[in-house]
Amino acid sequence: MHVRQARQEEFPLLEKMPHALHYNHHLSFIRHALGTKECLVAEIDDKVAGFVVWDRGFYARPFLWMLGVDPAHQHAGIASTLIEHVEKLNAGHNLYTSTNASNAPMQGLLAKRGFTQVGKLENLDPGDPEIFFFKPL
Repeated sequence: MHVRQARQEEFPLLEKMPHALHYNHHLSFIRHALGTKECLVAEIDDKVAGFVVWDRGFYARPFLWMLGVDPAHQHAGIASTLIEHVEKLNAGHNLYTSTNASNAPMQGLLAKRGFTQVGKLENLDPGDPEIFFFKPL
């Protein structure tokens, strides 16, 4: 597996990954991220298998904004590898992220990676609170 910076022309691949299809505003977020945020992709056999969008725009701290894995590559360590790569890029800082209360798989992944739940925000997605996590690096 190889992790690298995403390229603008890869948007059609990223928009088809499950997380990107969850809400329409996620598509515009990914498109914007390719030009202004850190967007990394994981490749397997020269094909994009997953992506992560992160930056240091959350109170000037590193934040994982979005993570997606191609269904054909789920449960193969892609998401964990992408998070690990962001962790290495931000050594010495606290890393933050969030996910919906309904997203048990992501919450499980964050727990395995050593993240701690630190708060909750209501009404971002009606009926599905956003749960915030952090990890000291």
